[in-house]
Amino acid sequence: MTTNAGKYTVRSVERAFTILKALRDNGEMRLIDVSRSTEINKGMAFKLLYTLCAGGYVEHDEETGKYRLGKTLFELGYAAGSQIMERSSAHDILRSLAEKINETAHFAVLQDSDVLYLDKVESSESLRMVTAVGIRRPAYCTGTGKALLAGLTDDEVRRLMNETPMRRFTPNTICNIDDLLAELALVRTRGYALDNEENELGIMCVGAPVRNKDGMVVSAISVAGPTIRINRGTVPQIAREVIEAANRISETLAYRS
Repeated sequence: MTTNAGKYTVRSVERAFTILKALRDNGEMRLIDVSRSTEINKGMAFKLLYTLCAGGYVEHDEETGKYRLGKTLFELGYAAGSQIMERSSAHDILRSLAEKINETAHFAVLQDSDVLYLDKVESSESLRMVTAVGIRRPAYCTGTGKALLAGLTDDEVRRLMNETPMRRFTPNTICNIDDLLAELALVRTRGYALDNEENELGIMCVGAPVRNKDGMVVSAISVAGPTIRINRGTVPQIAREVIEAANRISETLAYRS
């Protein structure tokens, strides 16, 4: 679409996208602010916002009168991310890791206080961890989650966890913020995170952070499987493989250690 781009575009759709971009850049906005920011008259802006709300692309807070991006965009975002991952070098590295260790491998990002799984490669073992792309799990009790949280400062972790009840899933689940911070300090020192049957009994997970060119933790990978194969005896070797794979993905983002 080059020479005929203007011929086939729909003005109302273009305006709707303009509103979504304004909400992305400015956060919550009132109708009048949306109108001023986008230079769309108030009546038309209201109709477009009403339509976007009906589809779940935008949410409206009745108390404050402000609009914000909705959950449908979040769903579209992770679907797009998953499809991009399947064609990326990161997916190839994840598949190589899963095949080498023969355990299920995951790629995830931090979403609020949860981890959102964007990609996975399953183990060929009959007894394996079964997950799905697009699901969320609490960050404080997963390998990928701890690897991601370790990229934040302690104050940032405290603020994040203050908004999230630390539920106990197993007897091993860390449910105290100070214990979690001590665990994250260990993650930063050794370079990998461990879910020691904290989310599900009988399952252990080893995770490592992925960094961008500025050294910021932007995602994480992990391998997870039953404790008959992932345990205190096998973790050191598995951790080396996970860290190496995470570093390879980081290199695709121009990170240099």
